Parts: sequence; structure tokens; C-alpha cells
Amino acid sequence: MRRIKNVLMVATGIAIGMLISVPAVSAASEYLTAVRSTQTFYMDGRQLDLEAYSINGNNYVKLRDVGQAVNFNVSYDAQTNSVRIAPSEPYSADAPATPTASPAAVTPTTRPVATQDYIISTDHWSREDFSQQANPAVFTGYYDRELYNTIRQTMLDGTSQNPAYTMVAKGDDYSAVVNVLGRLSGVKRYEHHTPNNFRNYWQYLDYLAVSAEIPENYLAPLEFIQPVISAVERMSSGREKVEYLNDYLCTLLTYDRKSTAGVTRTFAPHTGELEAACGSYAKAFKFLCSAADIPCITISTTNHTWNLVYVDNQWLHVDVAYNDHNNTDSMLLAESYPNHPDQAPEATEFLKELLVPGSTK
Repeated sequence: MRRIKNVLMVATGIAIGMLISVPAVSAASEYLTAVRSTQTFYMDGRQLDLEAYSINGNNYVKLRDVGQAVNFNVSYDAQTNSVRIAPSEPYSADAPATPTASPAAVTPTTRPVATQDYIISTDHWSREDFSQQANPAVFTGYYDRELYNTIRQTMLDGTSQNPAYTMVAKGDDYSAVVNVLGRLSGVKRYEHHTPNNFRNYWQYLDYLAVSAEIPENYLAPLEFIQPVISAVERMSSGREKVEYLNDYLCTLLTYDRKSTAGVTRTFAPHTGELEAACGSYAKAFKFLCSAADIPCITISTTNHTWNLVYVDNQWLHVDVAYNDHNNTDSMLLAESYPNHPDQAPEATEFLKELLVPGSTK
């Protein structure tokens, strides 16, 4: 009876550890690294041969290995996706709790398979090498081919339970990638994504896949601009479309460098023009272009933000805030922007190739 009680205490400790560890890994994964443990383990004076990993100063071992050492049975029920601990049963290496087989690792596909475990064993995966279509000069530093393939496949397929993925080290690398995803977002928001059927995140804390979804609070703004988008779709040239969207946004906002007006406020019924700084203009214009299927990103100096659009087979500058404030169109489809140095030129070139492969060659 004492043995059963001890086994249950071990199992309870493991369950509590899981409850504590999973949120911690999600919230503070940038501080955690899993490495093979070099410590030895003993039971009743006898050394045990356990495969263990050290994470944040704690040793983690397989529950089955503990069961074998202590001699209690552990099995997996695939039907309920649960682990069964049987302290009164002797250990068995191949005794399932139900007739269903334990799920095997699945090969990633282009369609979600949410009912199966998603387990990875490589540093990156995508269904094809999309980077072969891009200008190879843009792959520098953080912005490598694996990241390109991960984001590009998501742009084509949307959010997936079996997505393309790569490894991005936490720290400066991760911050740079998050910035790229933010600059890419328009109607859809691009974010770091972990599938809900992913089973071994603790082994791959640098894992990065991407989701691409329309936020719920963007549905109303999208509905609000539908008459404008319908008008744009009837236009024949890209230049005409961009000019129309520039002029439309100028009727909704007025420049004030200390004010903000988000997408949900800008594209909603309101009286008068909303005060907004350059960042609000740029984000709103990117939203409009995204809805109209016009490639568009934001670009910034240290104190100003505007847009780049792809029109007539070239990337051109559009600064709606400047145009509105100065009642001009001098920064509407301009080939260059004097005295406005891009603070992240490598990221900008990478983004151009994501939206329009080959556009910087």
C-alpha cells in the first residue's frame, strides 16, 4: 500500500510540474534552454540509467522510464489523448490502456490534421523551397531562406495545424522577426503560432511558425470600406488605385503628431476628421492596400513612418500623412524619399521579396 501511495505522489508531482511548467514555457520561453542532463540518478543505492534533460535548473525524465525503474505501469490512450498511470500493475513496455495505438509522428502536410499529434525532429520544414523565387541578396543575418519559406508558405496557405516552421533564437533575432511580421500585417495579422496539437515544444523552444488571420475587431472596418474597395476594383491601373486610396484616407484623418487613430476608429462612422500621427496614417493605408490586393508595407526612419507600394513593376513611396498635411501629392508614388533613411533596410528588402518574389532583382 505504501508503494502505491509513493507512486501516486510521484504521479501527482509530475502532474503539478506539468501545470506549472507549460505556462512558464509559453510566457518565458526566451529564458529556457533544454540540454542533456549530466546528473546521475539513484534509487535505493542503485544507479538508474535515465535519459534526462535539464531545463531552467530542473531535471526532466520520461514518465515511462520512472515507471520502469519503480515498477508501475504507464500507458497512453490515443482515443482520449491521455496518459494512464497504474500503480498496482507491473511495468510493461508495450501495454496500451485501450486497443487504440499510440499516435506516431506525422509528416507535415499542407492541410491541418488536428486529430493527430504534431511532433517535429528537424530545424526547419516547408513543403517547397519558395526562396528559389526570390533575390538571393536579401538573405542576410536573421533573414534567411528558412524564415522566408516559413512566412511565404503561411501567406499562401493561411494558418495551419501542420505549418511550415523554422528556428529563431530568442533575443535580437526574435525581435527582428516579430518586427517583420508586424510590418507585413494588413487585413490579416501575422504572428508567431504554435499549433494546438504540437506535443514537443519544450524540446524546440526556438520553434517559430506563423499564423495569418483576420482579427475579429477588423471585420467591421473591412465591411466599412467595402464600397471603396469595390470602386478600386473597377479601376484599370495600379497607380489610379493607389491615388484613390490616398485621397480617400485624407478625407478621414488630419495630421497631428501627438495623436493616434487605429484602424477600428478610422474605418468606422465618425463626424469630422480624426487627428492622427504618421504611424496611424501608414497603418490605415496598409490596411486599405491589403484589402485591395495591392502589395504594401510600412517603412520608417527613427521618427517617421510611411508606406511602400508595388505598382507598375516597382516599389514606390507613399506618405499619406505628408500629402495630407501639406496638401500635396509630391510623396505619392515617388521613386525615392530624400533625407529619409530607412532604419531597417535589410528587413525592408526581405519584406519586398515576401510580397512580390523577384521584385528586387
